[in-house]
Amino acid sequence: MGQIDDVELDVRALFGALLRALPWLLLAAVLFASALYVGLNFVTPRYSAEAKILIESGESEITRAGTGTEEVRALLDSEGVASQVQLIGSRDLATTVVDSLSLASLKEFNKPRFLPGFDQMLVRIGLGRPVPEGSVEERVLQRFADRLDVFSIDKTRVITVGFSSTNPQLAARVANAVADEYLALEREARRSTNADATRWLESQIAELRTKVTSAEAKVEAFRTEHGLFSGGQNNTSLAQQKLNDLNAELARLVAARSAAEAKADMVRKSLASGATPDVPDVRDSQLIQRLREQQVALRAQIAQLSATLLPAHPRIRELNAQLGDLDGQVRREVTRILQSLDGEAATARAREADIGQDITRAKAATGQTNNDEVELRALEREATAQRDLLESYLKRYREASSRQDGNYLPADARIISRAAVPLEPTFPKKLPITAAATVALLLLAIAVIMIRELTSGRALRRISIGAPPMVADAVPVDGKIRWQDEATEPQPLDPPMPALARGLTAEAQDSLNSIVDHVVESKARRVLVSMAELGSTGRPLAAVALARALSRRGNRVLLIDLHADGADSKAMSAGDRLPGLTDLFAGIASFAQVIFRDRRSRAHLIPHGLLEFGPDTAKGERFVSILDALDQTYDQILLDADAEMALQLAAQSGAVIVVADGSASDPRAARAYEAMKAATSAEVMVLIAEAPTVAEDPELEDAVA
Repeated sequence: MGQIDDVELDVRALFGALLRALPWLLLAAVLFASALYVGLNFVTPRYSAEAKILIESGESEITRAGTGTEEVRALLDSEGVASQVQLIGSRDLATTVVDSLSLASLKEFNKPRFLPGFDQMLVRIGLGRPVPEGSVEERVLQRFADRLDVFSIDKTRVITVGFSSTNPQLAARVANAVADEYLALEREARRSTNADATRWLESQIAELRTKVTSAEAKVEAFRTEHGLFSGGQNNTSLAQQKLNDLNAELARLVAARSAAEAKADMVRKSLASGATPDVPDVRDSQLIQRLREQQVALRAQIAQLSATLLPAHPRIRELNAQLGDLDGQVRREVTRILQSLDGEAATARAREADIGQDITRAKAATGQTNNDEVELRALEREATAQRDLLESYLKRYREASSRQDGNYLPADARIISRAAVPLEPTFPKKLPITAAATVALLLLAIAVIMIRELTSGRALRRISIGAPPMVADAVPVDGKIRWQDEATEPQPLDPPMPALARGLTAEAQDSLNSIVDHVVESKARRVLVSMAELGSTGRPLAAVALARALSRRGNRVLLIDLHADGADSKAMSAGDRLPGLTDLFAGIASFAQVIFRDRRSRAHLIPHGLLEFGPDTAKGERFVSILDALDQTYDQILLDADAEMALQLAAQSGAVIVVADGSASDPRAARAYEAMKAATSAEVMVLIAEAPTVAEDPELEDAVA
């Protein structure tokens, strides 16, 4: 195999060119730096001054309203601070500052930037801001905005107001004026808001007073019309109070009746048994107490006389008669008490009936009163709501009026650092600008020198690389052949060229590229390459060229060589007498042992093999299974076969390429084309390959490109 010519970067030549140009580079850098430094001295210096404003609630703990928490939180968040930044940079505030400081009279702000009309020309080409011609105010405001820089400091509520000018005193004065005008604008906004709120509250309060008076009048009129007067501890209506009293009286009468009936039953049972009833009414009777005392005295006298007199003695009999008379009087008194208790029970029952009727009437009246009270409460709620709203408006009105009259309108910000007159200019920084520009110029000059050396070829050198030979009797591992590690000099293949193999001409390569485009677009997986008729100049290696072209398109390509001459294997540097398809078909080799990689592309190759392979074998089930298994790994499988075997494989192919010597009108090409069209339904393409000369294809000495 021959040498491969290539180029590589000559670092020594490149650095030599840089060293030769170094004196001139240093001289140019020194001259440029000196000129730039001197030129910066003629640039008008610009000074910058900064004032800092802290955004916070201006209300004190004494005057802060209890409902202002949400407003304060909205003011102090990031969006609130950003809004204040926009307010400080607003056009209205800038106009006020420009007028108060008479900046329009200064040439720095009013002088035209370029010649008359040149500003407008810059605007037309997109290099300037549109400013109406003759508008002094617009020009001044534009330059004021260009010099004003307002921004918030990250993670704080501090806003920096910066202003740059050629006059340091003016820069500090404008920055402080912007901060002061911002605070004045905040106070004026509060004053205007309070005035508007006061006027609005006045109109609302006048209207609410009328509504409150009307609502309260409706409540009292409705209460009077329906007699809905309230009183008592629980502030209940009169009907409800009457019903409560009747219920209490009824409960008392029921209890008294029950007690009287119980006493009467007890007295009645005692009389029936002949005993004296032990009830409070009997015990408390004065007559019964005296009769009992007399009975006790008579029994004591009888007991005393019975000791000396017989029971039939007249005295004893008289005393017994008196004792029986006393018992009769007691029974009569108890009977009278019983009648009194029965009368009380009867009276209580009659009173219960009367009170029950009164309760029925009171319930009806209470129900009607409750219905009226529902409507009354609705009227009272309306009146209460109007009254509460009126009171809240009155409170706010008094607060707003007191602030307005007392001129207490604090701003929600304060200046924490006023701008001081700057001592040093912020532009131009002579040394940093000179150093940066000089370094940039040096880097640009170095880049130009390197590009010049590379484009001229002086920094490149030619090299020759020889492909190392493969180890003899190598066994592929994962589809790759191990190259010999220690090869001092490149050695050509033996033999250097297959006996019947040759490359393609430039015209054939162009036709082959068109065929490759068509195969990629049609996504054909199996492509059959067949020679129409072998000529005397050898077999064109069209299948090898096609496999390499498809591989360069990023496809996974496998070439299966079905020719026994081994030309494809020689061209792809896989070696000679290697196991291949016939050995895989016979089962004496695996896929990993028969798949080899092309030396010039990422295409893979399966050689013919060491055994014989007849045309009829292509119809066998094992051959179809092998192709199906390979379809799972590769995007395209190229089958390089002779005319006889190609007819057997044509039906299984997605595209057929007929390679012919001569021209398209050659009878051999026409016969092969018609035979393929009859054998398959896939698209058949013809590639005319003429034998190239050595001058046309130098790689004929090194297999095929």
